[in-house]
Amino acid sequence: MSMASELSIELRQYLKRCGLPESKIAQWSSSTRMYHDLGFYGDIAEAYMEVLADHYRVDLSGLEFEKFFPPEFAGSSPLARVLLSFVPFTNMASKKNGEYLPLTLEMIEQAIRTKQWRMD
Repeated sequence: MSMASELSIELRQYLKRCGLPESKIAQWSSSTRMYHDLGFYGDIAEAYMEVLADHYRVDLSGLEFEKFFPPEFAGSSPLARVLLSFVPFTNMASKKNGEYLPLTLEMIEQAIRTKQWRMD
């Protein structure tokens, strides 16, 4: 059984709607994590979650985005971003995988089915 068959048709359609290539989607499983495995965060992750809300009518009011994804930049102001860019390792340290909860493709599929963001 190939991994692609593990992902539902709806989930694969969602990932394609996000602009992700079929060749990549075929390598993923329901336990694939958006940030930890695929490296999606910040504006990109936000855009993918907006597709859930806008196209699939998922109520994301229960989603605490910052628990799953780091912000686009570790520094909240342009000055902080510039300073971080000059201090090696600071930016990497601010994006440690362990600080964020895993958001899996299975969780996204469940949200598509139930139209709600749930953490049970």
